[in-house]
Amino acid sequence: MFAGFIREIDSVGRIVIPMQIRKELGIVEQGSAVELFSDGKQIIVKKAVSNCIFCKAESELHEFEGKFICTSCLEKLKAE
Repeated sequence: MFAGFIREIDSVGRIVIPMQIRKELGIVEQGSAVELFSDGKQIIVKKAVSNCIFCKAESELHEFEGKFICTSCLEKLKAE
C-alpha cells in the first residue's frame, strides 16, 4: 500500500511536488501550470487545462490576450 509523500513547507510557504507525481500528471516542464483547490480538509492539485472562456471547450482553442476561445464561440461572435 502506497502511503504517499511527506514534504515540509519552506519559509515562504512552498512545497516541492515529487517528480513521480509531476510525471504522472504531465507537468514536468518549467512553467507548467497547476490548479489548486481546498475543500477545508485537503489540498487538491490538478494539472491546469486551457478551455474556452465561454463554453469551457478544451479543443480548437485560439488565444487572445491570455484568454482562450474555441472556434465555435469565435464564429458566433463574428456573426453578431
